Amino acid sequence: MNARPSQKISYVSTTPTPLGDSTYRTRSAITVAGTSLGLAAGFAPVYFATIGVFLKPISEEFGWGRGQASLGGVISMLGLALGSLIVGRVIDRYGATRTIVVSIILMSVGIAAQSRIGGSFGIYMSLSFLIGIAGTATNPPGYLTVLARSFEGRLGLALGVAGSGLGIGIIITPMAAQSLISQFGWRGAYLALALAALVLGLLACTVISRLGLRPGAHSESSVLATEDASASAADDSVLRQPLVWRIGLMVLLVSVATIGISIHLVSILLDSGWSAASAASAASFSGFGVLLGRLVSGVLIDRFAADKVAAVFFLTAAAGAAVLATQLSSAAVVFFAAGALIGFSMGAEGDFLPFFVRRYLGLKNFGTLFGSFFFLHSIGGVLGPYLVGLGFDSWNSYAPALWIAAGALCVAAALAASLGPYRHAAAVAGAPH
Repeated sequence: MNARPSQKISYVSTTPTPLGDSTYRTRSAITVAGTSLGLAAGFAPVYFATIGVFLKPISEEFGWGRGQASLGGVISMLGLALGSLIVGRVIDRYGATRTIVVSIILMSVGIAAQSRIGGSFGIYMSLSFLIGIAGTATNPPGYLTVLARSFEGRLGLALGVAGSGLGIGIIITPMAAQSLISQFGWRGAYLALALAALVLGLLACTVISRLGLRPGAHSESSVLATEDASASAADDSVLRQPLVWRIGLMVLLVSVATIGISIHLVSILLDSGWSAASAASAASFSGFGVLLGRLVSGVLIDRFAADKVAAVFFLTAAAGAAVLATQLSSAAVVFFAAGALIGFSMGAEGDFLPFFVRRYLGLKNFGTLFGSFFFLHSIGGVLGPYLVGLGFDSWNSYAPALWIAAGALCVAAALAASLGPYRHAAAVAGAPH
């Protein structure tokens, strides 16, 4: 992971700087804080991460099987995948903040509507699908686009810190949802979550738009605005570039492998002789790996070549999968480390994706490209758990599926390492780094 000093300064701005460095830093921090808050109150923490908590009370009230009720989560992910293709184009045309506000309102209305459903499974599934579509811009395709259009220097750190808000939200919301269900029932809990998503989301957008960075407020932003000025409506031809396909395949492989393993991690450990409590603890530990991966990868990709950093992260996840497959040791620390390595890579991928789009493909059609890659990431989140489970059913063991996942992560590492020098490696002389 050698640094690329030649890529540090590609644009030199002669535009006067309206903001002093201290004001710029303050507004930068506010922008990151706003996006972090928005992600913490978005679709993934508020709706998807709490589905398991609502599963039992909903299935008991309507007489549905657990498997039937859990299909709402799958269909919402499919809605999210479809929405990623749509939202990216909308952002390119109308801007990120406006799109996020509409997404917050529609998602909150959808969650509130789900609290009023009767026993119709069709309506339940339809609302789950619509919530997935509506909430797309409250996820990384919305908020991280704001950062990519606002930052040059320290973009990786900004992405990592903001993304940690998503992880913190996923840790907190299931506990909050369970407490709300105990006090108000599942219908009251959904209403409370809808209200929280609405209030916190709109607050985040207000903070970003009123107190955060504005185009032209710093020489760095002027360069970004100049580059962005060449972007018009979404250009479908950009999706046919070989580089786009390489990044897309990398995203899909990592998503299938890491999410597939993480969903089955508890079962993998139980089959290895762990107690249910210990297996759950290891799974939670991998969640902290996701948070740490966000922060560490964000710092590293600002200092070193992001393609090499990504390759190392994906190889560490492959090593974790190999440890789980071979069970080289019965020591708890080994399995905890394996789960953490996989979580580490999952978290890092959230930083690599917008960073790669910004550095390799530029701001033109950023929303379309990021949305398309996030579509592949979401599809991987649907396919991965199914394929790992199918592997277990076929071989009566997780080991073959884990080895295949390790191989897929090695291929992803090779794809990352092959990306080469940045095409849009712009940092502005005089801007804070």
